[in-house]
Amino acid sequence: MYLNVFGGSALLHLLLGYPRLILALGIAGTVAATTTPHGPGREIGTAQCLARLDATIGQSVANHDAAERAARQSVTKLLEAYDPDTIENAVTETLRACGPGCTDLSTPIVIRDPELLRRVLLIHELARESARGHLVQDKPATATARR
Repeated sequence: MYLNVFGGSALLHLLLGYPRLILALGIAGTVAATTTPHGPGREIGTAQCLARLDATIGQSVANHDAAERAARQSVTKLLEAYDPDTIENAVTETLRACGPGCTDLSTPIVIRDPELLRRVLLIHELARESARGHLVQDKPATATARR
């Protein structure tokens, strides 16, 4: 479904256009949904598939606007503090989670490009917000189950 001629940076740009997907599915889930060979039959290209997925998810991601703002604030703080090890680890983790869709990118390439670095860090923070959201949503369910 995703053509590799666009390269990994194109995939990152597409993912950034639909932050609710990252909040709902995480990086690996979103990439898997777009790179699967057996996607929806009426979809032509990854962008349309992402748009339809995003519309389907809609408002089901609780507080997605607040989570996106928190992720953007985290990226700003991370870049202002500029801890090279933390930034490098975040980029490496994001590219690893992106998997085969981002094989044409490496950590040094991303770090040298300020705009791409900001986008990769935002995807990383959105994924972290997603993980936090799932943990918060799971805790009440397990607490209720114990009663």
